[in-house]
Amino acid sequence: MEYPRDSYWHNTAGSKSKTSENKDSLEGKKFDLLIIGGGLTGLTTAYLLRNSGFKIGIIEATSIGYGVTGYTTAKITVQHSLIYDYLINSFGLDEAQQYLKANQEGLNLVKTIIQENNIDCDFKEQTAYVYAVDESEVKEIKTEFEAYKKLGIDSYYTENTPLPNNALAAVGVKNQGQFNPLKYLYKLLDIITKSDSCEVYENVRALNIEPHSEGITVATEKGKIYADKVVVASHYPFDDSFGLYFLRLYQDKSYIIAAKTHEEPFEGMYINVNDPIYSMRYQFSDKENVLLLSGGNHRAGEKDNEEESYKELEDFLNKNFKNAEIVSKWSTQDCMTYDKIPYIGHYSNSFENLYVATGFKKWGMSHSAAAALILRNKILKIDDDYSEIFNPSRFTPLQSSKEFLSSVKSIAAGFMKRVAIVPDEILEVKEGEGKIVNYNGKKVGVYKDDKGDYFCINPVCSHLKCGVSFNEAEKTWDCQCHGSRYDIKGNILEGPTVKPLDKVTINLK
Repeated sequence: MEYPRDSYWHNTAGSKSKTSENKDSLEGKKFDLLIIGGGLTGLTTAYLLRNSGFKIGIIEATSIGYGVTGYTTAKITVQHSLIYDYLINSFGLDEAQQYLKANQEGLNLVKTIIQENNIDCDFKEQTAYVYAVDESEVKEIKTEFEAYKKLGIDSYYTENTPLPNNALAAVGVKNQGQFNPLKYLYKLLDIITKSDSCEVYENVRALNIEPHSEGITVATEKGKIYADKVVVASHYPFDDSFGLYFLRLYQDKSYIIAAKTHEEPFEGMYINVNDPIYSMRYQFSDKENVLLLSGGNHRAGEKDNEEESYKELEDFLNKNFKNAEIVSKWSTQDCMTYDKIPYIGHYSNSFENLYVATGFKKWGMSHSAAAALILRNKILKIDDDYSEIFNPSRFTPLQSSKEFLSSVKSIAAGFMKRVAIVPDEILEVKEGEGKIVNYNGKKVGVYKDDKGDYFCINPVCSHLKCGVSFNEAEKTWDCQCHGSRYDIKGNILEGPTVKPLDKVTINLK
């Protein structure tokens, strides 16, 4: 299995526990609860339910730590850029309070798990800030601060920050947190694998879900698994048979640089209001202090040259942090809902024992913990007062319309790639280059490596048949419709697709 480039977390987290032995087949395996996805949402849910009497299975399509959890900026906070004034005006004060409480409970859960299990994950309490760099944005900051006061958030307004760029105003939320997410994830994995109630299998991709009167059957690459209850925590819901999530989500891409700087590290976690977005914080450890700078946001698959996004970050870094040394850089994709609220709860109203958690909108550290709490409560039939706003079956056309129309245009553009004229021929592809070219009158996606070998695919996404394009920065084939990604050979790197690209055989003799 080939993975995207490693993040700073992969290089510093150390080794993880050995998972359950994955033999040639899992055909006929039975669980009370099957969790699809071995990231923070899946493992935290298993952690909360491991002593509830369930036999729990967890399957991960790749390797634990190589999903979204391994590529985050790892801020654990209830401050999700500018969100609370929007929630109050779009949904109501009670609903905004639900959103806040769920994420506060999630933050508290992470702190409790770290403390009770003595997890060494470089956790540090911080104040989270959203800041303005333009006079027109200062009003937005003040408006958000008023929303904080209505909700009772422990916060303050300031016009002084330690940032090197021109931050004019900010609102800070106290007692938030940051950590090394893989050190934390690997410890959760260790606790779960030592539990007699849990089995964790890596490199087992789920293909489809079949609810029926006797339970749920999940078809995987290693055979059919049977369960009474199933949680889909696979980042993007992969089964399009129900729920229509492919019409209700899109993926947004961002880029992260980890760098050593010569300036004194500042305290706090920061993100600005409007594009271009720059998120900044330092990762503190007993070995080094490293700046994490992220930004360059755009819809997945839409950008022709993603090296531009890395260059944008590097230019910002060089301008504001003199002679900084880049130690790692990577990208990540996040599922976004059109109304800005995650889907957490029943996958569909038609199925009582099938659950989902998705659409964390770049704030997965708190949302994943909140989702685990909500899923636990629903599975154990525990009432709470904060889950209703996350109901996946909600209908919010007014709040969703703007983002939905933008997504429709993006999806249409993805389908148009299938009929676009491609003038280049296969012999015009240079070493280290990927292109869609003509070959015997048909479109072929071609990558030519530095040895002169060609790797050819059908440039049509196996998910819902949009056209893919080549990502020069990361040497991947990407789909802009729903964010599926493939390596140069057409193997899956990221879903929602469950099938590789079709390979094409060429003969240049």
